[in-house]
Amino acid sequence: MKLAHWVFLLASLGVVVAGFYLYLAFPFLEVPTPLGPWPLYYLLPGAYALGFLVGGAYALALWLWGVGERRALLREVRRLQGEVNALKRERIEEIPRIPDREEV
Repeated sequence: MKLAHWVFLLASLGVVVAGFYLYLAFPFLEVPTPLGPWPLYYLLPGAYALGFLVGGAYALALWLWGVGERRALLREVRRLQGEVNALKRERIEEIPRIPDREEV
């Protein structure tokens, strides 16, 4: 996990440095959009942030799916434990007592 955190930190710093470099070296570069021209140094960090948000939404959806699966499996385990307990009550097997040993 530490490696993933370091990679994320370095990638984020790389995007920030690249955006700052574009701001300093090429402030005149613009990209035409339907909302008017946008500076190029806005688009790189913006695209990175958008990708980060989409990845976060995907991770959240995956986590919620896992929580639902866990609940379903726990419900099934409880149901099976109830069946086992019911069967144990129906068939009480006595442990044979050996006369020369003490009961534990």
